[in-house]
Amino acid sequence: MKMLFLLSRGALVVLGGCLALGCSKLAPSNTQALPVTATASSPAAPTPVPTQNPEDKMPRINAQEAKSQVDAGKAVIIDVRGTEAYKISHIKGALDYPLAKIEGKDFSGLPKGKRIIAYCT
Repeated sequence: MKMLFLLSRGALVVLGGCLALGCSKLAPSNTQALPVTATASSPAAPTPVPTQNPEDKMPRINAQEAKSQVDAGKAVIIDVRGTEAYKISHIKGALDYPLAKIEGKDFSGLPKGKRIIAYCT
């Protein structure tokens, strides 16, 4: 199932960093617990605290709400995965808007006054 993010145009800069973290397959996760070997003479190692994922702060909507907003002309959907992935498959009506454009602060082609719903999978 595709994840949908509800954004205002001003939040796209923040989205760039969040999506870079969430969509990147190269970045290793640092939230995995390390194996701990407990012995009678040594105290147990502290449990690692998971880091806050910036994506957790992004508003999310379900597919039905996204479709409703797009159908009402209140929102547009952008596919930030990249042109090659977009050509293979995408949400009907979604714009091909690669993450690199957002990271480069290039928001040309995005409508003003509408919600921007971005997705990556």
